[in-house]
Amino acid sequence: MKEKETMPRLERQLRLYEVICRYDIAQFSNICEVFPYNKRLLQRDLADLREAGLVSVKYSRKGKGYFITEIPEFNEKAAPCKKAHLKRLNRLGRLMTGLENEDIPLWEKKDNEADGDVREYFTAKDSYNRMFPGLSERTRQRDFEVLRNMGYQVFYDPVDHCFSWDEDSFVLVCRPLREEIDDDFVDGTW
Repeated sequence: MKEKETMPRLERQLRLYEVICRYDIAQFSNICEVFPYNKRLLQRDLADLREAGLVSVKYSRKGKGYFITEIPEFNEKAAPCKKAHLKRLNRLGRLMTGLENEDIPLWEKKDNEADGDVREYFTAKDSYNRMFPGLSERTRQRDFEVLRNMGYQVFYDPVDHCFSWDEDSFVLVCRPLREEIDDDFVDGTW
């Protein structure tokens, strides 16, 4: 008998966030393609995504799936141990959608400096520090490690002496929220 594979809760919730962001209506079958879910576990994970301030969804019976209704506020009233998890979930979800990087090799930076074009180049590490000021270097390393475990390419480039990320692995873009959610959309007949 094959042993059931388990996925860490944080990674499972971030992958669910990926799936929800990619579809207008994320059907339960689409979600189950990524990992095995039962409805109760799915509801718990969706509640954590909502409380973390990442995404709030609603179920469409006719569309047979979940659609994004809003980006909620972070739940500051959560219990302390859950609040720590929600903060990390929020931080990683925001990294998945907002990490930036100027992909310029070190030799080009030095040539520009020699030509008098001295400017600061924005690396993935700089982006992280701007998004989350005051967090420790170790926290950043752990966050980048979680993203690497999920398949995102965030790494230190020893040749260019900077932190970089592979643009092709960061393709998560949440679909824009609809101004008004009409009945046809909810019914799945759009």
